[in-house]
Amino acid sequence: MQPIGYGVARPRLLDATFAALADATRRAILERLAEGEATVTELAQPFAMSQPAISKHLKVLERAGLISRGRDAQRRPCRLEAVPLANANAWLETYRRNWDASFKRLDALLEEMQAAKRKLPPKPRRKPHAKRRQL
Repeated sequence: MQPIGYGVARPRLLDATFAALADATRRAILERLAEGEATVTELAQPFAMSQPAISKHLKVLERAGLISRGRDAQRRPCRLEAVPLANANAWLETYRRNWDASFKRLDALLEEMQAAKRKLPPKPRRKPHAKRRQL
């Protein structure tokens, strides 16, 4: 599945993705799922929270399209879905390119200013003023 284009649905999907990523627990769950699928019980193990609390986090991730849940007999493994992350990355990439272009222009300006400074004759140094006597 390819990242989606700039359509009407994209802002809502990006909002859901970034809202889901705003929580450290959900990011940790995604990091774990990047290693491979896992059950809710396996995902809950490293956290000091109840399984229902983990399930709420999983529902947020699932609504954002960041994870999917399968069925394997009694097991319901969760797996990472990469497309929403690819869409968020594509959106961020446009800003990264803008910043890169701005930094390149700034680098060129600084280089130009330094080159101009090297071409100027050095400024004459002033002699230090003698201290005035106070009466």
